[in-house]
Amino acid sequence: MEKHASANPINTGASSPKKSTLALTLIIAWLGWMFDGMEMGLYSQVIHPALKDLTGIQNPEAVAPYVGLTMALFLIGMSVGGVVFGRLGDRIGRVRTMVITVLVYAVFTGLSGFVRNWQELAVCRFLGATGLGGEWGLGVALVMETWPNTSRPVLAGLLGGAANFGFLAASLVGLNIDRVAAMVGAVGRGGLPAWRYVLVVGFVPAVLTFFIRLAVKEPERWVKSRARGEASALSELFSPRFRSRTVVAALCATVAVLGTWVYQWVPTWVNAMGGPNAAHNRAAAQFWMAIGAIVGAFLGGYTGNWLERRKTYAFFCATSLISGVAMWLLPKSFGAELLAWACIAGVFTTSLFGWLPLYLPELFPTRIRATGEGFTFNAGRVLAAVGVFTTGPLVKAFGSYPKAGATMMLIYLVGFAIIWLAPETHGEPLPD
Repeated sequence: MEKHASANPINTGASSPKKSTLALTLIIAWLGWMFDGMEMGLYSQVIHPALKDLTGIQNPEAVAPYVGLTMALFLIGMSVGGVVFGRLGDRIGRVRTMVITVLVYAVFTGLSGFVRNWQELAVCRFLGATGLGGEWGLGVALVMETWPNTSRPVLAGLLGGAANFGFLAASLVGLNIDRVAAMVGAVGRGGLPAWRYVLVVGFVPAVLTFFIRLAVKEPERWVKSRARGEASALSELFSPRFRSRTVVAALCATVAVLGTWVYQWVPTWVNAMGGPNAAHNRAAAQFWMAIGAIVGAFLGGYTGNWLERRKTYAFFCATSLISGVAMWLLPKSFGAELLAWACIAGVFTTSLFGWLPLYLPELFPTRIRATGEGFTFNAGRVLAAVGVFTTGPLVKAFGSYPKAGATMMLIYLVGFAIIWLAPETHGEPLPD
């Protein structure tokens, strides 16, 4: 097993950042991730009415391909952004690039409220997603390189859960959609539909960029790396030194992404059950899924330090499989049992997203960390983008959402097997 180069924590002694600086860095990164989750959650609330308006198609089945295309472009955009902005973050700095990523996803999400056709919405969806994909790796690198090594497990859990707070906020909008509609008018002011006002809210995160630029400094690790003249290239991820860990880490992230993608079928499954309260039931499911995800993300980071990295990943793959299959097969209708299992499965499936912010930074040195994180974390989204178009055929092939979902949970067996090929980094400092 390859060992990291010796490195001492930089946040000690006289060079240690002030507590206020540490707190501000964490808050900025946390808010960035929270807005990411809120943006994605809001999109899921309005994408169907938006595309019905923009295409003129009212039949849900007929509009479904347009929904799938915009979702696929979103996932591909995140993958592209993870690599492009990861490279930029290693070259010009975490803070500068993070400002760009937040602006990109805020501006293009906000512009989605002004689109004239579904093609423009798809373009805004793709471009905004590049900012979301880039912000993930940069936020992780910024926090992990600024805080002491001993704090990283807790930080990973806090960051991993941030997006789920955004999902929670979006679900509350869904649960109170009638009140929201009443506030802006059932058809909005000037005859505009309410979904446009929801998307325009996407401009709000742009305010965060001013605080990032004024109050947050580049991590000392990155500054020292640049002072030493260290440089990197994307191809280095596949050099003999990093090739195996890049591939294995990308596979581990892919299992997490694909497993969560299947888990995210739950609101669609609930909606497909029909009934006069289908929209409310869907939002309720999203609410309890978000609650479970918040708990799970924190556990993922904390457990990774207590149980070691590889054992933690294997444990959560096993529990994700068991709870996921139970969630899909045990409830027979919408109700408390389904919501409880959705919450429990959310704890375990999302735990891996608290583990990834802890583990991925430990695989790469400072000069290529943002690139490595951006690539490995987002690699699985390309497969998920392809999977968007297979959801319908899979459900038809297996006969129902529960049977298809339970079968797809077997992806966690792949994760359980490949994690033992990954290096164990427990107890090692973040490499310089």
